Amino acid sequence: MFALRETLIIKTARLPCVGLSRMKSLPEKNIIGSGGSASVYVTNWKNTSTIYAIKKYVDNKEAFLTIRANSHENIIQFRGVTKLKGEKKYSLVLEYADGGTLKDYLRNSVIEWKNQLRLAREIASAVLWLHDEKGIIHGDLHPKNVLIHKGTIKLADFGCSYLKESDDNTRAHGVTPYMDPKFFENPSYRITEKSDIYSLGVLFWELTSRKSPYKYKTGDDCALRFHILHGLREEPIHNTNVLFVRLYQKCWEHEPDNRPKIHQVISELNSINLENNNVSTPEESEESEESGKTEDLCLSDSD
Repeated sequence: MFALRETLIIKTARLPCVGLSRMKSLPEKNIIGSGGSASVYVTNWKNTSTIYAIKKYVDNKEAFLTIRANSHENIIQFRGVTKLKGEKKYSLVLEYADGGTLKDYLRNSVIEWKNQLRLAREIASAVLWLHDEKGIIHGDLHPKNVLIHKGTIKLADFGCSYLKESDDNTRAHGVTPYMDPKFFENPSYRITEKSDIYSLGVLFWELTSRKSPYKYKTGDDCALRFHILHGLREEPIHNTNVLFVRLYQKCWEHEPDNRPKIHQVISELNSINLENNNVSTPEESEESEESGKTEDLCLSDSD
């Protein structure tokens, strides 16, 4: 990794920043993520073990919303901004999440029910902060935008986010299985908090399955969107807590008015027994995943 050298003034504090006068670009070997026009690199401050993530080429809206969303324990922390020599756009200096993405975490770890429920509560807590405290709609919730740091959820990436009162929130974007199907029905559909709630429902199912939704489906992305628009949803995993199943099924209802608000999601999560995951109905069973047919069926400007 390369070293952070100079300082950056943000608010009233001076923060370490990349030594731009000596650096034309960030080394490709340090890249840890990319999507759309942005790339994320990892770096450390000179002569210390402090590590930061540098997200390159963000626009003013993303920088503003990242700063606005700051100061919640389950949201990746903003540390400053910087600009590389010869480049017009700013880069964000962010907290580094040592556990990688939720997607990788779920695939590589065996997670007990109590931790599945804890992760669900932490994701919902971050969304509650955005919706009710900051007036932000995330707009692109999926497991690559949910990070893990020291075992704790860190929601990230506000490149597709909007303020609730924004007039510029009708552009469809995201990863198909997590997108509000209203977008597939109406390309000019206006994103709302209920779009995030739909994504939460799919994420909650994924916490229990530890696999990507609709991985067993073959065909292109347009075909998958067609099936989701016409009611396709994943089946509950066997022995999942029935209250948790009912919650995520309400979250992914087709009609936004039938989806709960985030404070209702929090309330229902808090009412679920942490110790009892074996509350299931006979109808609940895991749909088999056929191996080797296809990878995640999603096209995204951020995945």
